[in-house]
Amino acid sequence: MRRVSAVVAVLLLAVLAPTAAGAAFSQQSVDADVVVMTADVTASGDAAWTIDYRVRLSDDNETQAFEELQADIRANESVYTGRFRDRMNRTARAGENATGREMAIDNVSVETSQESVGQSYGVVTYEFRWTNFAAVNDTHIRAGDAVAGLYLDRNTSLTMQWPSEYRSESVRPSPDEEGARSVTWHGRQSFGEDEPQVVVTNESQPFGDDVGQLSSLVGLLGLGLALLVLAVAGYGVYRYVRADEPDGADDAVAAADTEGGDDSAASDTDTPPAELLSNEEQVLKLLRENGGRIKQQRVASDLDWTAAKTSQVIGGLREEGDVETFRIGRENVVTLPDTDLTDGADGGSEDE
Repeated sequence: MRRVSAVVAVLLLAVLAPTAAGAAFSQQSVDADVVVMTADVTASGDAAWTIDYRVRLSDDNETQAFEELQADIRANESVYTGRFRDRMNRTARAGENATGREMAIDNVSVETSQESVGQSYGVVTYEFRWTNFAAVNDTHIRAGDAVAGLYLDRNTSLTMQWPSEYRSESVRPSPDEEGARSVTWHGRQSFGEDEPQVVVTNESQPFGDDVGQLSSLVGLLGLGLALLVLAVAGYGVYRYVRADEPDGADDAVAAADTEGGDDSAASDTDTPPAELLSNEEQVLKLLRENGGRIKQQRVASDLDWTAAKTSQVIGGLREEGDVETFRIGRENVVTLPDTDLTDGADGGSEDE
């Protein structure tokens, strides 16, 4: 009972000792069993602070004493928050002198509660905003210099949190606990003159640029593939339409293909690349390039086909009436319909 009464008296007077930045959080003036301090730092550099003072309630007398404290805080909340703000303003001014950043303490609130986690505790919670607590730029947050030299006794812990879009870059000294967006130190610990220090960044991970380049490359490959599919489909439609044209149209095209070298060269420039042509189209293209006549063995050689494949493709063309074949000795010769054969069976283009 005597210990809890002392705690009540201390909390009525002040929560934090009015000393320099590092010492202002010292709990020598507070007879709390556990003190939990949390600074949630934002991208603007402001920090939302929460300080929980937990008093163990071991019996009815201690519970009654804390309930009396709860009632007093509820009845005189402005007194508690005003006194707390004064102490923290002195701490912020010390932080200004140490860092050169203008600081302020506002939005101070206090509440009390009781909780049981294996042990019953009375909890006094102060919350406030500390503006410019951390130094920030477009890519980094650096926090801790405003409370450099802070001392944590064995019952006190300090947690610093940062926005989820940031990742930890460096923490000094090494924390006792580390999460995805927080670090925690437990007492007893005395920070150095440039500690604690937490540096976080919103820059991409080291492999981020490579991932971006890979994504761009995949996108370009996808676009190229789509264009290739469209080209093949378009040419297939073109061939289908030509197949339905009257025989007179085919004769006209065949006649145009057998005209002079200049006209033939101009026609070739309109022919799709070989990799976009069907097997049959490749044979017809080869025939046109060789004056409408070519040996079957030459077809296999130029197109790098087997004799069986060549025979099968040419046989299909012959059945459709797109080509004609005849033999000269042991050689099979393939021609376009109506090709003039008076120039000799081998043709000027045959180098066999």
